[in-house]
Amino acid sequence: MKKATYEVLKVGIKDTSEAIRGKDIYYKCNICQSIVPSTPKDNVYCSCNNINIDKDLNRMFVSDKPNFVILKRVT
Repeated sequence: MKKATYEVLKVGIKDTSEAIRGKDIYYKCNICQSIVPSTPKDNVYCSCNNINIDKDLNRMFVSDKPNFVILKRVT
């Protein structure tokens, strides 16, 4: 299996409304290094719970916004 590669689009946000979504957009936590999809099929969170996406409520919570990275999958 080929390892995915990503392009950094933005590091840090002031508000979760700045976080773009898309099929090829992912979020990375710089604290635990977890990568989660921006449009998950189920509720997801990073391993340290800094990024938490509640699909049922269509909400995203980010505790430490400077450690939030927006990525675009390129391969």
